[in-house]
Amino acid sequence: MKFKLFVLSVSTLGMFFISAAHADPIEKALDVISIPKAMKILEKDGYYDFRKIKVVREYNEIEVDALNKDGHRVEIEMDLYTGNIMQEHLD
Repeated sequence: MKFKLFVLSVSTLGMFFISAAHADPIEKALDVISIPKAMKILEKDGYYDFRKIKVVREYNEIEVDALNKDGHRVEIEMDLYTGNIMQEHLD
């Protein structure tokens, strides 16, 4: 009886480790700025009336549609890690 219990517990542990080995990797997002922080950075630079905020991990950027301080609708490309504005296009 003890042997059967031992075999059952070992096989259960084996299944746990096998399933953990095939899990999707967890992406650490510690260095990525949050959307609220990105909005605060943009507001400080005079942007307002945010319409679209999209994280594009492929290019490590945040795309934002907003009004600039002159009141023109612009699309802003912001670095996902530093919050620096990389480009601004009139929309």
